Amino acid sequence: MLEIVDKFCWEKYNKTITYDMHKIEGLRNFAHWNLPRASSPVPLHHHPNIIEFHCLTKGRRVFHLEEKTYIITGNEMFFSLPYEPHYTSSNDLSPCSFFGFQIDVTQKDELLGLNREYSLALYQMLTSLNYRHLKFSLNEKQFLRLAFENICENTVSSRMLGVQYLSSFLFKIPDFIPIINEVKRINDPHIKRVIHHINEHYSENLQLKELSAISGYSLSRFKIKFKEVVGIPPANYITFKKLEYAKELLEQTSEAITQIALDAGFSSSNYFCTVFKNFTNYTPSEYRDAYLRNTDRHT
Repeated sequence: MLEIVDKFCWEKYNKTITYDMHKIEGLRNFAHWNLPRASSPVPLHHHPNIIEFHCLTKGRRVFHLEEKTYIITGNEMFFSLPYEPHYTSSNDLSPCSFFGFQIDVTQKDELLGLNREYSLALYQMLTSLNYRHLKFSLNEKQFLRLAFENICENTVSSRMLGVQYLSSFLFKIPDFIPIINEVKRINDPHIKRVIHHINEHYSENLQLKELSAISGYSLSRFKIKFKEVVGIPPANYITFKKLEYAKELLEQTSEAITQIALDAGFSSSNYFCTVFKNFTNYTPSEYRDAYLRNTDRHT
């Protein structure tokens, strides 16, 4: 089974600090990715003795673990246990921002500089969680941001402070809200009305003011509440719905790209192609060709 080991990187969209730099026992890579467009898919792989966490702060990312698919959006977390094969596919990628980190449990009584009692308690808690997909709060997101910033500052005092923030995040995980069977419960009836309206009319020229009126919230409150409940901003949700429909048309019809763009509700084929490329790493034509080739191989 392939094992992927990331290297140190400090670029605009990918900041990854590795153990050889931070020297924190029990912590391997700690990264913050802020991707303005879809990244390359990650092939099937595993991590021996490592629990890997992906914590989305913006956008959407899809993970496959064994026979299950996990659709992660803003303020949600996915993690894999040691030796568990997981991957992302080219059809699941889109612009997003996330913190990712790895906890090495080889020495499970020496995690993150904790004493033996606390380290073993953390190990037992992490390896006995019943759910891999959980929702965290804005406070926990702040813990992650402060943990990353302080650990990357790389002074003795900042590393210690960063570890405290990361430990606080980890010990709060049992309080996170599990997302069961990938069905995200929309408990707010006002936002539920808006989602129903979008699902029925996404190909039309929907305006946020119109959607806020349907919700009964003010425009500013609506945008905050929608992201809080759904995980992504309303404009992104509309774009995802349009792209899902466009993919269906590319797969199931021979319609011209320009017509598909219009059918899906995009203002022009050029804009459609730009958005499609950013969210999938393919042009619409490349996506259709790849789908047809894959279909031919399985017939």
